[in-house]
Amino acid sequence: MRTNSVIAGLVLVLGAAPFAAGAPLTLEQGIKMMGKPGAWIEADGALADGTLMAKEVEIHAKRDPAELEAPAIYGAVTEINRAKSTMRVLGYLVTWDATTTLKGDTKRQILSISDLQDGMGVKIEGTLQPSGAFKASKFKLQSGKVRDGKISLKEKILGPVTVVDGPARMLRILNTPIKVLEDAVLEQVVATPATP
Repeated sequence: MRTNSVIAGLVLVLGAAPFAAGAPLTLEQGIKMMGKPGAWIEADGALADGTLMAKEVEIHAKRDPAELEAPAIYGAVTEINRAKSTMRVLGYLVTWDATTTLKGDTKRQILSISDLQDGMGVKIEGTLQPSGAFKASKFKLQSGKVRDGKISLKEKILGPVTVVDGPARMLRILNTPIKVLEDAVLEQVVATPATP
């Protein structure tokens, strides 16, 4: 098995408790951890034919749900329909209402939903509805990075693992199939001790 490197200095804040990436995991160790009940995964990669090809995977062991963010999807806005309060992001039909919080990429409040446009990058926290739609509780604009003269936006998903097929390196988060690439960086996210 190939050992993957740790991204130095990666610290995540989920809720009010600090967390950090633990030791790197082999693919076999990561798949085993993903299959445990209550595991949450943050998978970062690129969407191809409806499957997120994960190049970085953070595994959050089962914890108190209050310590975790709401499930989240990251991607480019498409098919925005303000009259119906819908758009598409990462393949999901996203809905919102008057209670949805809107923030800019500098954390300032967006004045109106009219600020959202097709092609903009967003992080959307919310819940998956029985219909398969993703009900947004919070939008946050995401800046893209320029690569080879093109703007590249994050395509990422955070949520509970619902299906794992270890031999195929496939899993499902919400309604998104995830293929863990053979050379993916896998890390377990662990709680850091509180400092007095």
